[in-house]
Amino acid sequence: MFGAVCSGRPIQLASQVSPTKYVLNIPNASNINFITIFLLPNSDFVDANYTALIYFQLPNSEFKLLGGINPNKPSAIYKLNNVGGGPGGQDDDMNIDENTVNLNDATTINIGISIETTPDAEIQLAKEKEKVSSTALVPSKGPPVVKNVNETAGLANKIVGHAYNYLASFIDDTGKVPIKAFDNWWDKFKTKLANNPNFLEELQQ
Repeated sequence: MFGAVCSGRPIQLASQVSPTKYVLNIPNASNINFITIFLLPNSDFVDANYTALIYFQLPNSEFKLLGGINPNKPSAIYKLNNVGGGPGGQDDDMNIDENTVNLNDATTINIGISIETTPDAEIQLAKEKEKVSSTALVPSKGPPVVKNVNETAGLANKIVGHAYNYLASFIDDTGKVPIKAFDNWWDKFKTKLANNPNFLEELQQ
C-alpha cells in the first residue's frame, strides 16, 4: 500500500505488521538527501477520512512524527540533514514537509506508517508542530538577563545627557538644532563606544 524512494535507489515497499501499521527500513541513510513516501498506484487506501501518519526512527531513539499522507495528499518528501550526502536543494513544486531528519553518520533509519482517522491525525500533527515551534523558542544559552530598571534608566540618562551637552552649542536663535549636528554627535558617539566599551560607565550623570 505504501512505498518509499530515495534518489538513485530502487523503490522500497512497506511491510504490513498489523491492519493499520506498516514499516520501512532505509539502510545507509547518511548517503541520501531526500526520502519520498507515497501511496502505491491502485492502492486500497482511497478514503480521505483516514490519514497515514509518517514516523522516523533513528537508532537508539523513539519514533518521531514528521507528517502524513492520504488520498488528497498521496506523497510527501522529507529532507535528511546529513554529513555524507551534503546539503540538499529544495524545490517548491516538490511539496517538501517542514520537518527534517538529522543524521551525522552512516546509519539505518526506520519509517513507521500508522493509519489514523483524519481528525485524530490532524490533532497529532498540530501538537507535534506546536512542540517543535516551542522548542525552537527556547534560548540556547540560558534565560535572558533582566536588567535592573534603575540601571536601564541611568544608562538612558547618560546617553541623553551626552547628546544634550554636545548639541547645546549648536542651538540657533529659534531653539533648533541642525540635523547635521545630531548626525555628527551620533557618529562620534558610536566611535567612542567602539573604542571604549566602558565609555558610558565613565560618564557623569
